[in-house]
Amino acid sequence: MRYGRFILLSFLLSASVGWSAGFGPYGLTAPIATDGDTIRADVAIWPSLSVDAAIRVAGVDTPEMRTKAACDKRASVAERDGCLCEMVLAQKAKDFADNWIRKNHPLTVNQIKPDKFAGRYDAAVTGSTGDSLAGALIAAGVGRPYSGGARQPWCQ
Repeated sequence: MRYGRFILLSFLLSASVGWSAGFGPYGLTAPIATDGDTIRADVAIWPSLSVDAAIRVAGVDTPEMRTKAACDKRASVAERDGCLCEMVLAQKAKDFADNWIRKNHPLTVNQIKPDKFAGRYDAAVTGSTGDSLAGALIAAGVGRPYSGGARQPWCQ
């Protein structure tokens, strides 16, 4: 019975804290941008222990990286043109993120929460000066504020 109460109490406490607060801060090693709003890095979770993680930058949306082959499969010319347009904008966002990562190293992640896609996490990403990658992407015009829900098209 004692163990049953302990398990119940542990469950209630963990449910009350939940993921709402997030976790962090954690340092990143070898971060690279996989697109404008996603980076891959080793996250130092304990001394001498790191995990390779895909991290979606919380609070921002950037155009999606696509291949020309994926765009060519679109049904209409307008859809193909929109896809190719977004592909160009996505490369600009990725290049900006890569440069920002290099200039603001070392990086940390904070407010880490599970993403809707398995194996990826949402987190606030900050540089050595405390500036956020999300804010930099938005200020540079290669990203826009995002708090969930349906994504808006980048090219009309």
